[in-house]
Amino acid sequence: MIRPNLIHSVTVEIQQIDRSETFMDPDAREPIQHASRDAIKKVQGQPRWNSQQLRGHERAGSTETSLGYVLFRLEDLDAQSIILQVNDRFKKIGRINTDVFIVRLEFQGHYPPDGPTLVKAHFEDRQPSKQRRGS
Repeated sequence: MIRPNLIHSVTVEIQQIDRSETFMDPDAREPIQHASRDAIKKVQGQPRWNSQQLRGHERAGSTETSLGYVLFRLEDLDAQSIILQVNDRFKKIGRINTDVFIVRLEFQGHYPPDGPTLVKAHFEDRQPSKQRRGS
């Protein structure tokens, strides 16, 4: 099996959403109120910040956003029993404390017969829909 290497990898702290303990909106398929989360797990990943603490303006006032992705080797995730899903949270990327959420997963590095060897987890610093209602 071909094993790709990460360039300039850092430790990423992941807090996964626990869908079995979280009340989900059946229509939107999103968490309602506060999502239940598992303990933090650490795994090596290669981050790419597209923008970090980018200032924007909206009717409600100024906003700060961060977005980018972290590239993981599937074998590293498998070793930690991590299956990434949309709405999982990255608490720390390298030395930077973050509060960003996975918004899209993209598998890469396809080598037959094993399939993908890498996954790119795109993130944004947003709260999943309806998280703040009633709090």
